Amino acid sequence: MCKDVASLSTRSEQPESTRYQSVQTYSTSNSRSSLYLSPLQRSLGWGKTGHAVVAGIAEANLTPVAATEVRRLLAVEGYSHLSNISSWADKAKAEQLPGSPSHTIRLPIDGSTPRPHPCPGHFCANDALAQYGATLADRSKPDAEREVALKYIVHLVGDLHQPLHGTDATGQMQVLFLGKQMTLHAVWDDGIINAHGKNASKLTAELMKADKNILTDGTPIDWAREDLDIAQHQIYDTVSLHPTSVVILPPDYARAKWPIVQLRLTEGGLRLASLLNHLLS
Repeated sequence: MCKDVASLSTRSEQPESTRYQSVQTYSTSNSRSSLYLSPLQRSLGWGKTGHAVVAGIAEANLTPVAATEVRRLLAVEGYSHLSNISSWADKAKAEQLPGSPSHTIRLPIDGSTPRPHPCPGHFCANDALAQYGATLADRSKPDAEREVALKYIVHLVGDLHQPLHGTDATGQMQVLFLGKQMTLHAVWDDGIINAHGKNASKLTAELMKADKNILTDGTPIDWAREDLDIAQHQIYDTVSLHPTSVVILPPDYARAKWPIVQLRLTEGGLRLASLLNHLLS
């Protein structure tokens, strides 16, 4: 469990005692999934379905205290579920709202030491989570301010589990995926999920039916390091970082990569629940 909100910021490494750690078993929920579809942009993280799934899994695993406070804050704008706000941060980014953070932590794909501030023009997602976590946890703050913080937290935790959001190799090269040309990033945002053939509510239920435990430990930097490892060994193992033409992905690419996406969506949902349970306890 997260010991303090400041531990989410990783300008310096945290000792193990400042990291949160718990094991959760997830269960089925009947949450609806209605949310904003943001305009196309370079690095959106999961698409609307992925973010709705992360939010749905999280909502099903909130404690009663956290769930009550989440519902109260959502009601500020007339929303009922976390999925309703799970893509709001993409709209804020597209509209260049003042103070909008980066949705990434860009660790070098070559494994070298990252620059002190690897997110030019923005503050990185880990620092954003520290800031918004402190705001959400402070019940003396106005509800409207805390609701904005909730919106960012829901989205950024989801984004930090999309494998191309933890590396500076964000996948902007063109690929041919199931007969359609798009960026590699778009394949991992939406393509693999869409190829699975289920909407957000059905996919959420499918992932929550699995009878297994997932360790909800670490910090945002740890999650980005997991992304980096996936990018190095399971994405860019077969795709060149600097292709000279459109990369043709194999016909079974979506099927082969689905277990990775499935795990990251589930981890994102359970880790989001763990974080919200801590902040709102």
